[in-house]
Amino acid sequence: MKEVNLLRELIATQPFLQRIGIELVEAGPGWVKERLPFRPEFLQPYVLHGGVIYTVADTVAAHAALTLIYPEEWITTVEQKINFLRPVGDGAIFGNGRVLQKGARLIYSEAEILNEAGKLVAKSTATLMRIPQP
Repeated sequence: MKEVNLLRELIATQPFLQRIGIELVEAGPGWVKERLPFRPEFLQPYVLHGGVIYTVADTVAAHAALTLIYPEEWITTVEQKINFLRPVGDGAIFGNGRVLQKGARLIYSEAEILNEAGKLVAKSTATLMRIPQP
């Protein structure tokens, strides 16, 4: 439950995440599940824009890492790879993020993006750098 409260506080301080409407579903140490409701302005022109899917993948990979290190440290994405596997025409998408390796300087996370039917839309991996908080 500590992780859920922490992430709700973080999302509340990030205008971009508020603007797109990302919602925390659940979280625990090293993992998160988040939801992005469908909005017609996310379409390009008839399917969800890849940048929207990438944003959710980047967010859940980072949030999974933050459940392990925040508030003592922050993170920044060093590298992220994504494979888009199927288009999304409508409906919410769900992002599942989890930490695969937490090192002294880098954290390696993965993200799976699913449609409302639970089908895999995209798979991503991310390398995140730990940054000490001032």
